[in-house]
Amino acid sequence: MKREGAYKYYDKKDYFRSSQLLEELIPLLKGTENAEKAEFIYAMCQYEMRLLESSAFYFDYFLETYPRSIYAEESSYMAALSQYENSPSYYLDQGNTDKAILAIENFINKYPESERRPKCQIMIDRLNEKLEKKDFENAKLFHQVMEYKAAIIALANFAKDYPNSPDREDALYIRIMSAYKLARNSTDAKKPERFQQTIDFYITFVDSFPKSKKLKELEGIFDYSTRQLAQAKKDSK
Repeated sequence: MKREGAYKYYDKKDYFRSSQLLEELIPLLKGTENAEKAEFIYAMCQYEMRLLESSAFYFDYFLETYPRSIYAEESSYMAALSQYENSPSYYLDQGNTDKAILAIENFINKYPESERRPKCQIMIDRLNEKLEKKDFENAKLFHQVMEYKAAIIALANFAKDYPNSPDREDALYIRIMSAYKLARNSTDAKKPERFQQTIDFYITFVDSFPKSKKLKELEGIFDYSTRQLAQAKKDSK
């Protein structure tokens, strides 16, 4: 019998053959008591074959079709896990990461007492770290391509959005460097305001990281900016 053969292949971890048989069987089993298990096993085959987009789709479809199934909690978790494992490296587009966070949060909300909840929270933390890294690299890129105004805004937003980030020190450091370079490349009329901004960013950095190894370098920038600001005020009189 094909159905029993499909399950035997699955138990033997021959997921490809199992899924092939189930593809033929599922349309024939629609509306019968055997359809539920067959569709769940088919979704599991997709996951085991690392067809993660497909497995997420079929687990979600299973939940829509059989919301009260004995496999419902497992399917909800597997849909979330499929999305999690399909999340790309931080430097790529993070659309799938957002989908994964949503899927995991949906599982936690639906099954708040699940024994999988601690693992789900770890997965969310890791996904958020990836988004954080992506945001930092994007903000840093503005500085690298000498878009200093955009860098200042992006780095300020990063520091605000991720106050506990391990990259916050670097973000505030690069913000000073962006402000400093912007000031030096400005017209005489704009230099006072922009050197003042550099000084303000330096003070914020010192308050946040009084023992930073970057302070020695930044002290030189602070001193230069202070002298330039004083000279600009003198010249304006």
